[in-house]
Amino acid sequence: MMEFSQGPVLWQAIAAVVIFAAAYIFILIERWERMYTALGGAVLMIVLGIVPIGKALTTYANWRVLMLLASLFIIAGLFQKTGLISYGASRMIRKFRLQPFTILVGLSLLTAISSALWDSLVAIAVIVPIVMKTAKMMKVSPVPFLISVLLSAHIGGASTLMGNLPNRLIGEAVDISAADMLLNIGPLSLILLAFVYIVMWFLYGKRMIIAETGKRELLSLQPASYLTDDRTYLIGGSLIASLTLLALLLQNLLGWHASYIAASGAILFSLLNYKSIVGLAKQKDWLAAWITIKDSQLLFFFGLFVMVGGLIHAGFTGLIAVKGLELSQGNVPFLTNLLLWLTAFGSAMMDYIPYTAAMIPVVKDMSNVILSYSSFTTAMPLWWSLLIGTAIGSGVTLLSSTTSMYAAVLSDQEGGGLTQRNYFLVAAPISLLLCIIATIYFNLFLL
Repeated sequence: MMEFSQGPVLWQAIAAVVIFAAAYIFILIERWERMYTALGGAVLMIVLGIVPIGKALTTYANWRVLMLLASLFIIAGLFQKTGLISYGASRMIRKFRLQPFTILVGLSLLTAISSALWDSLVAIAVIVPIVMKTAKMMKVSPVPFLISVLLSAHIGGASTLMGNLPNRLIGEAVDISAADMLLNIGPLSLILLAFVYIVMWFLYGKRMIIAETGKRELLSLQPASYLTDDRTYLIGGSLIASLTLLALLLQNLLGWHASYIAASGAILFSLLNYKSIVGLAKQKDWLAAWITIKDSQLLFFFGLFVMVGGLIHAGFTGLIAVKGLELSQGNVPFLTNLLLWLTAFGSAMMDYIPYTAAMIPVVKDMSNVILSYSSFTTAMPLWWSLLIGTAIGSGVTLLSSTTSMYAAVLSDQEGGGLTQRNYFLVAAPISLLLCIIATIYFNLFLL
């Protein structure tokens, strides 16, 4: 079993929880710049010895994810210049006959499928800019679109082995085939997605109306007018984006990590746009460079990763899981339901990637104890609980996953109005109901 604290003294474990909780609250209420809050919390944990600086930099600061985020930020910014996102948004608006809710469902389903095939973070990087452009053209709030898209990304990504990163971590830790995961989790994902869209219809369906003047304006614009006049950049950007997405889709076959694929795409895009980059470098505008770094939110994610690492190093996540095992006394149905809710709560409070990484060895220990000292012949329901619990919990707040925070960053760049508060007020109650539905499904079909 995991020990309750890996630190030398108890006060450090308590301090880790206090620091993370305080930073979490300040980020939620958006009183200060979230980047400084996260970095401040990370520095405090390092200075107080809660997490060793070497471990913070090498283990908990996920450099591959940071590289992926930076690369996607560069690709998204440079790809916008081609005008293809605005072109696609305009074509979609015409195809769906100016029906905002139909477009919402269409984009959400596309996100769910993309998350299942590629990765939820990649899907969000591709689709959120389209969402923002589409909502802006229709002159409606993008917030309902973003909420639906984010919930779809987490749920859709949970249905396949190559979907969300926690799925891949669990797939490496236990013998789960892609067919087993799709067969057991796929139907539940479809049920949860259907429920999300029904709730979104009741909340926003009749309120998403385009004014008649707006309709005439949209219909008068030709989609081709959004494309850049620089045909070299248009063709080159389209080719680079297509090859990058294709490589991401085939990354398991190619054996390449998503961060390296995205970095290659970012480098090629930068070379295509070298004249602008050289011009900016000659200006030596350091303030603009700093603003770009802030907008990318890489320092925020770095601080968040280190803070979550502090909780893991202090044994907080392990304590929750071990207490759950003690409470269940090895009863698989009870433990499965308990783990589902504990995981949903835990991953709602912190990024679900490090949370899943911390929980995997605990669930392994749980499985070994159950198989050794009880009449149960399989502990697979525990792994299904961990998968679905992280998928549901990661959609509760924008802080629950790197994917959600990245969507908030993209939204901020376009003035989308997605805040911690307006997201939580809608997503949290929906996630609670999704947990109830998942519990019923588990007891009917997986236990």
